[in-house]
Amino acid sequence: MKYCLLLITGLFFLVSCQTKEDQEPVVPPYVIDGGEDFLNVNRFSIQLNADSLKLSESGLWTILSGLAEDKVYFEDPKNPKSIFHGMPGEKYQLLWEVSNGKKSSSDTVTVTFAPLETEITVVSDSSYQTRIMLNGKTYDKGLWTINGDIHHLRGLSNQGLDDEKDPNVLIYGFENKTVEITWTTWYGSKSASATVEFSSGEYQQLEALQELGILDNKYYYKENENGDVVEITMLGIGRAWIFSDLEQFPELQALKHLEKLVLPGNPIYEFPEVITKSYHKLKYLDLSHNYFTSIPEDFGNLTELDTLIISSIPYISTLPESIGNLKKLKYLDMVHAGLTSLPESFSEMTSLNYVSLELNNIKKLPENIGNLKNLETFRGPVLSESIPASFSDLSSLKFCFFTVTGYNNAVFPEDFGRLTNLETLWLSGDYRRLPESFVNLTQLKDLSIGSGTGLTEIPAEFGNLNKLRRLLLVVRMPRLPESFDQLVNLESLGLHGELHYLPNDIGNLKNLTGLSASNLKLKELPESFAELKNLRDVRLFSNEIIDLPSSLGELDNLYIMDIGRNKISEFPPSMAKLADTLRYLAVNGNNFSESQLAKLREMLPDTDITFTLPGD
Repeated sequence: MKYCLLLITGLFFLVSCQTKEDQEPVVPPYVIDGGEDFLNVNRFSIQLNADSLKLSESGLWTILSGLAEDKVYFEDPKNPKSIFHGMPGEKYQLLWEVSNGKKSSSDTVTVTFAPLETEITVVSDSSYQTRIMLNGKTYDKGLWTINGDIHHLRGLSNQGLDDEKDPNVLIYGFENKTVEITWTTWYGSKSASATVEFSSGEYQQLEALQELGILDNKYYYKENENGDVVEITMLGIGRAWIFSDLEQFPELQALKHLEKLVLPGNPIYEFPEVITKSYHKLKYLDLSHNYFTSIPEDFGNLTELDTLIISSIPYISTLPESIGNLKKLKYLDMVHAGLTSLPESFSEMTSLNYVSLELNNIKKLPENIGNLKNLETFRGPVLSESIPASFSDLSSLKFCFFTVTGYNNAVFPEDFGRLTNLETLWLSGDYRRLPESFVNLTQLKDLSIGSGTGLTEIPAEFGNLNKLRRLLLVVRMPRLPESFDQLVNLESLGLHGELHYLPNDIGNLKNLTGLSASNLKLKELPESFAELKNLRDVRLFSNEIIDLPSSLGELDNLYIMDIGRNKISEFPPSMAKLADTLRYLAVNGNNFSESQLAKLREMLPDTDITFTLPGD
């Protein structure tokens, strides 16, 4: 045993005494460097910085820990300098592993990304107090949400996005409202939001003009010295329809200084609510040739109106009772408006000077229409009842016409003659008599009572109307009043119906230039007829005249004469004096002989003479 111990000890001593040069070489460990860590990276990608590979080496990046989804990846996992894409707000442990033959080594790199953030930029402070233009910082996608009421928002990027998803928007707000506007954007599964508060002011007049498409075109609007829009004229401009859509275009309320609004010939199908709601300074309103079917009850809000034109809109049946509030209204034109009735309050518009209700079929006029003391022109409707008694109170009336339909409905008030300022009166209806007071209308210059079966009673003093220049009557009586020859200023006379004799002294009507007295059953022409020296146009066809006045040729201004279809057999020799003036003569349907025709041709060689017509 001792020998063995000595042997072992000797061997150990021999080994321990060997030099370093006699020992086996030690292999060092295989070490690589994956690069530095990256902390709180603001972007969502970073370029890694591992040591470059040697020719015999290969490497690979992998993720040891951290949120992984589609947006997390290495652009080139075999490249030590690869770009790594991660998710905001996340921490990643990345492994860089390198192989060299049978040897391999690895290193880890820590990467953290800053949380996802966004922001809203006010692109411009619009001069319009109810609008704001915003840009939301976006990543993959985004969405605008509003806490509070706005009118609408409109995307501006023109990228085919839904407006709410467009990062660039123009917000259209309501006036005097505060809203919170939030932009939320997403990056993969991560999201971030930002919020701004917008407090709107009032709608602006220029804002309204822009919506109307007329901003900076002064042809369509006028401003006063304060820069307020006081007049808009859009004749036949299609864009004017927006006046009737206040819900979609609330900016139109800003035009509250308007005094004149002219919108004829536009496709307006609803009465513009904005007018009665906001345009209370209006003095002139023209909505003719449109398509709305009613006028709102609050129309009476327009108390400053001076002129109202709502013509050629054949669907309005009546006017609101509040129309009576228009105490300053002077001019009203509602021709062909489809009216079938008028409210009693119509009589309360006491400043009215001009009213036109032509081509409307209305049952009756308001009972108190006589309250319109300032009315000078009344172009009336078609009535199915006669005018009320108060009509005689229209003391300022100068021009008047209307129609009364139906049998026995056309009746004058007995005191109709109180309308002493009347200068023109045109009536259509079956009038049978004129009241005695009618002769007090001494300012009349133009009187027409047409249609119907004819007047059977005319006051004896009818000649008091000696300012008459034009007269048209339908009569059914043997003679006219003797005073008729006092109408010395008469220039045109038309008689229809049935009348057997003209006034004997008709020659007193020295200013008469035109006479139409056909189909009357006239028996003769008085000798004084030839004293009408200014006559140029005479129509006497279809009567029962047998003889012509012997002095007919004294009518040396006669240009046209129609005496066809009478019972005339001879022409007085004096007609030869008409050769230089008479250009047209109709004698068809009379009892003349061939010799008389030859005589007539000889007397009037240059006159165009009609000897026969079909039906004679």
